[in-house]
Amino acid sequence: MTARVDFLDLPGQRRRARELAFYGWLAAAALLGSLLAGLLTLRLHLHTRDLLAANALLDGQLRSLAPQVQASNALRTDITQLEKRNTTLRQLEQQRSQAAHLLRGLAMASDSGIRLQRVTLRDGRAELSGQAPAMQAIQDYAGALSGAGLEGAVLHDLHADLQPDAKDNYAFRLAIPLAPAGTGTRR
Repeated sequence: MTARVDFLDLPGQRRRARELAFYGWLAAAALLGSLLAGLLTLRLHLHTRDLLAANALLDGQLRSLAPQVQASNALRTDITQLEKRNTTLRQLEQQRSQAAHLLRGLAMASDSGIRLQRVTLRDGRAELSGQAPAMQAIQDYAGALSGAGLEGAVLHDLHADLQPDAKDNYAFRLAIPLAPAGTGTRR
């Protein structure tokens, strides 16, 4: 903008002309600012309206999917329970095969005067409790168990009753590690 100075006008008139030009530019800037603010407000209003419409649509879709979500959660719970049951059944199957293997081995072992009182399956091993007339009979029985496929019999507990009139002088407890199902030897 070039300044036009007219020396024929009085200084008050020149100042008044400058003030009017300033106020004109100020009004134009205010009008332009108001127009920009109005456009931004309109755009914000339209955007907010679109967001509210999208939220209403999503809310409606969520409400229509709520029964399916509940059914899905119920199915997940059922799947978890069935997996637990399946794990339990596998463990029972393994214990059954271990019990069958143990009983087959016990039947094959010679008794040599051994009287079994209790056979227990516990944590992948079998515990045999019984009485024997002599220590050698317990050792022979452990060897017979190894020969029958039940290897690794370990004597855990031994009580000797040294009274001469007692028929079975030794109470014992043997522990035999059992192989997992499918890995044991079959005879």
